[in-house]
Amino acid sequence: MTTRRFVLSTVGISLLSKLERDLYHAANAVELPADMQSVAEKAARQALAQLESASVAERRAMSAELNGLYGLYEDQLHLGQADAHFLLVTDTALGEMAGRVVEDFLRGEGWSQVSVQKPHKLSTATADDFSQGIKKLIEWCEKTIPGYQDAGYEIVFNLTGGFKILQGYLNIVGMFYADRMVYIFEAANELLTIPRLPIEVSEAALRDHRVPLALMAEGDALLPLDQVRDIPEGLWESIGHGAGISNWGLLAWNRVRRRILSERLLNFPHLQYDDAFQRDFTKATVDERVDLQRALAQVSALLTEHAGNVAALKQHTGLQYDNYTNQY
Repeated sequence: MTTRRFVLSTVGISLLSKLERDLYHAANAVELPADMQSVAEKAARQALAQLESASVAERRAMSAELNGLYGLYEDQLHLGQADAHFLLVTDTALGEMAGRVVEDFLRGEGWSQVSVQKPHKLSTATADDFSQGIKKLIEWCEKTIPGYQDAGYEIVFNLTGGFKILQGYLNIVGMFYADRMVYIFEAANELLTIPRLPIEVSEAALRDHRVPLALMAEGDALLPLDQVRDIPEGLWESIGHGAGISNWGLLAWNRVRRRILSERLLNFPHLQYDDAFQRDFTKATVDERVDLQRALAQVSALLTEHAGNVAALKQHTGLQYDNYTNQY
């Protein structure tokens, strides 16, 4: 039986900018002005038409993303029809448009399980936007990929297309999530494969700092700098006058979160647990314990941010908090 694949392909805008060079100057625009929008839409229609009528060699020359996929499937795209495919684009107008062109082409080739993935803020407009976008991407990977791994899929990152800085980050992310990463050695159109290295996260090092890490990762909290001084520097980053979890901290935390959060209730600020609550925790399943502690981290972070005022909990739509009323 052939192993099914989960393939994440980075997608750039060269498919469009090769046809209309002026589009390159709008690479980071979230919205395009009307005149540029019409130019981009024309380029997208033209690119799709050219892909549909081109030979395999011409398609590989037109699109780096397709070049990688053709290399992965040895020029026989029909071999990928049963696989799960995600086209990673930037959170920009042209990024999504280029991704839709590739998606439409692949659907025309019989790929029914292909979709565009656009993490919020992921662009090269500013360093802050890019950092926030990478965090959203890591969150998506953690939410999505383990299910495919459990189902026996081979996880492949196709990094032939897209922006160089994004490829660099995904090289590291792929070491945690992918079975292998592939590129095209362009001089010969040959597939270059980089296998996942046996990287292990030091669970003991993270367990020592589990409360602040959980608050930053699960509660999206900014902590005072004096509360993170003892945490390895690469796991957090300065944000204004406080500290938040870094991209690499989130990546590492995701590797150990399930075990740490399922062990015992953490002593989060502003929270106390009665005996019945603790007994219920010990009886709960692993997944229930993890979900509960992630919610507790959110509650604690909100209470800390608002000096213990529970009104902040009512404004958080995900917590559904209300005052307790004893009625008989």
